[in-house]
Amino acid sequence: MKIVKGFLLVFIAVFAVAGCGAEAGEDVNQDSIETIASVHGSYASADYQKFAVSLQGEDVGYMTMQTEAVGDSLFITQTMEWHLLLMGTTRTVSMDVEARTGTNMDLGYLSMSMSDGTSVIGAVAVRTGNSVELTMSTSGRDIVSTNEFEGNFLPAFVDLASATMEWAEGDARTFPTFDPSTGMIFEAVVTCEAIEEVSLMGDLVPAARLVIVQQGMRNTVWVYEGQIVREEEAGMGMILTRVAPDTNDAIVPSSDLYEVYAVTSNAVRNPRDTGERSWLLVGDIDWNEFELEYPGIQNKTDGPIITVTSTVPQNPVVFPMEEVSEELNPFLEADAMIQCYDPVMVSVADSLTEGVANAWEAVAAISRFVDRQVENVPTVSLPSAVDVLDNLRGDCNEHTILTVALCRAVGIPAVTCAGIVYVDNGIFGYHAWPAVWVGEWVAIDPTFGQQIADCTHIVLAQGSLDAQYVVNGVLGRLSVEEQ
Repeated sequence: MKIVKGFLLVFIAVFAVAGCGAEAGEDVNQDSIETIASVHGSYASADYQKFAVSLQGEDVGYMTMQTEAVGDSLFITQTMEWHLLLMGTTRTVSMDVEARTGTNMDLGYLSMSMSDGTSVIGAVAVRTGNSVELTMSTSGRDIVSTNEFEGNFLPAFVDLASATMEWAEGDARTFPTFDPSTGMIFEAVVTCEAIEEVSLMGDLVPAARLVIVQQGMRNTVWVYEGQIVREEEAGMGMILTRVAPDTNDAIVPSSDLYEVYAVTSNAVRNPRDTGERSWLLVGDIDWNEFELEYPGIQNKTDGPIITVTSTVPQNPVVFPMEEVSEELNPFLEADAMIQCYDPVMVSVADSLTEGVANAWEAVAAISRFVDRQVENVPTVSLPSAVDVLDNLRGDCNEHTILTVALCRAVGIPAVTCAGIVYVDNGIFGYHAWPAVWVGEWVAIDPTFGQQIADCTHIVLAQGSLDAQYVVNGVLGRLSVEEQ
């Protein structure tokens, strides 16, 4: 059986590079933001901050942030290198971010490059007034998108910008936040829970303990005079701790993240069966943040109890499909990572579906191609359909995004499902798979080679990468019981 990876890439993108903006209903200007300051001592300084990163108590790498003032601008550089053991394979994930801002960290320009050694994703964001234009570069293609936001202040990094502000216990601020991995602008709520003494490079300082909530993520950050002292996310067990700039210990991961973040359940008999099965989702989770009803695929009752339906469509529509209803149009559109209008993508999709009689046969042809041609290799990078088509390698995210792009390229509505699937021995794993509309919605799984996804496929979110962030809210908190 082909095994899948979790949504670590989503967490990396949010945790490492999300930005923030102005407090709603409040004018934020330089008078209300502390200037970048340095703490006495050769190591504890705001202009260069280095962090050791650990997951579930195991060191995985380092992250640095360097700030340089040049005239009326700040140049901020963030670098990251993590070594991750995933399904028996060690991957080195690197990310480099460069931003140019005003002296108050108001974003003007940002570039990002991310690689796991097999592929490189690049992004350049340019701010003009209340809009941000993002150019995503992958596999020699550039995709341009623009998003608008309210207010006149958009700092480059949510945690670093918060570190430069004055806080008192009980303060709460709401910011727009920019994510260069998707080009989307979200909302973050930052609350100061307390002012408390913490250790900064061996010295006790009165740090503000902030909680940053955005897109299902909840990070706790301790900040002091422009510096991040410590940062953690409890569910995933991720901790960033300040270390001396010359710290550079070798990182050799020993814990497989697939096992660390597995979801426990009771033993499941015949997990690959289709039909209908029900599951109780257990955990201290705010299920109001999740959409768990997906007509034709699964429904929700109190508990929440999820009933998954897995059946062959009875009356698939003819192919090529006639114009679909307006509500299905979003599932035919291209985005930065689903380049379904790319000429090569369209040509491949057309050749795969030539001569088929209905949409279900077309989907079957596309799914077989992805299953047979894409080598199943664990990756930790942002999935891009054209990159997968060029390289024909990747795990569930890559299998899924290529299938969705090929289906959309020939006019079949398709969407990414993010959730969990039963693996073995009382364990569910985090997974991605497509759902397609062929007259009704049907879940398929080219990673598992399943024309119909089995009944252990539980959807926690649907949509592009930005919609999948909510899945991080269950990491370390979820278990499953069959009903």
